[in-house]
Amino acid sequence: MKLYLFESNTCVAAILAFTAGILGCGSNNAIEDGSDTNQHDPEEALTYVEVEGGEYPYCTEPEASVDPDGDGWGQQVISQEEETCVVEMGDMDPNAPTVEKLGVAENLVNDNAAETTRAVYSYLKSVFGKQVLSGQQDLTWKDSTDMFQRVVNDTGLAPAIMGYDFMNYTVADGQGWSGLMQTGEAIAHWELGGLVTFNWHWRDPSGETLEFYTESTGFRIPMDGDQLDRESEAFAQMEADVDRIAQELKALQDADVPVLWRPLHEASGGWFWWGATRDDSVQPADAQIALWKYLYDRLTNHHELNNLIWVWNGASADWYPGDRYVDIIGEDIYGDAQDYGSKLPKFNEAVEYPDSEDKMVALTENGTIPHPDNIKEDGAWWLYFVTWNDGDSEEGVTNSSNFWTGEYYNEDAHKVEVYNHELVITLDELPEFYSEN
Repeated sequence: MKLYLFESNTCVAAILAFTAGILGCGSNNAIEDGSDTNQHDPEEALTYVEVEGGEYPYCTEPEASVDPDGDGWGQQVISQEEETCVVEMGDMDPNAPTVEKLGVAENLVNDNAAETTRAVYSYLKSVFGKQVLSGQQDLTWKDSTDMFQRVVNDTGLAPAIMGYDFMNYTVADGQGWSGLMQTGEAIAHWELGGLVTFNWHWRDPSGETLEFYTESTGFRIPMDGDQLDRESEAFAQMEADVDRIAQELKALQDADVPVLWRPLHEASGGWFWWGATRDDSVQPADAQIALWKYLYDRLTNHHELNNLIWVWNGASADWYPGDRYVDIIGEDIYGDAQDYGSKLPKFNEAVEYPDSEDKMVALTENGTIPHPDNIKEDGAWWLYFVTWNDGDSEEGVTNSSNFWTGEYYNEDAHKVEVYNHELVITLDELPEFYSEN
């Protein structure tokens, strides 16, 4: 039985093939499949919905009555027969990417991933498309600011994920700097029962500057054609930094801490040196891909780090290094202050990045936090969010540098509602992750 849908001036009419039936409209809007009437041509109609090769009608009854679990699929009775229907999502394309259509990769890309790391990945898969994990970025450059506690103070609950940064670990004369306690803080959060993610604002490997922004350093990824120039001084400088960070990742591995590892973030934006425009013929995307693959090989095979879940955050399909090197896709979205929309367009874009193997998608940095109801309604099921940190101010101050405290980006009532929402997972709701070894 095939259902055709078309627009009329007053309603959306449904026409059953083989059985002329009307769903909520006058009979003058219906035709039978094969009928000689030419009032409406099915070829010109808003047709039935095709999902994964199947054909389904839109649900015609209120969503709550046909789809009580809110998964987008309902059951309705048509001509005394019960059949599956699709809840209409306003202007959304019914064939747009949805979590229900994704066949997320069964295993991590590292075949030797540690048992606890595999357990975390399995848990993430189990909640993807059902709930969203809460997260908060630590303030790397000011140890005295406790972002974890600020979240607790405002909401009464703690973030499931804390974000950390290796930004200051490769500075030769950085002793006494803030930001050198990140590894220990991550272990402490894990011991509280939480999950951790690390990015790396990678400072100029040459040491000529202390910068990571393109406009402030001339350092570029050394390339020889389409490969890294491994004979260059710049490559040796990069490798020394990578090996230094490997020491910290090894300390985390020794503590049995899985890491959602997000290096080379926001590369396609071009504002960091690992995504900068170049003077040679090499495309910046190709250089970043070469560096990503090198990082994966150096950390996984040379340093034997098996506690990493690789989160790629390059933000453009042309910069994607390939399914073999990525576990999770990340998007960083800030947007307008107090805009709590789901960020659906970027979600739909991100799920299309992988070549052939679907990946979970996370909101790896955010200013405003999407409202969980909007996430559910739009089907923009971010695996987790990580709200960015505050600036150099006291707690509770509202200004554009404070992404959590104050109310510039997120109103206090919104923060409380998000953290107490049934769709949002907080620290106290995480299961225990442990290795039997």
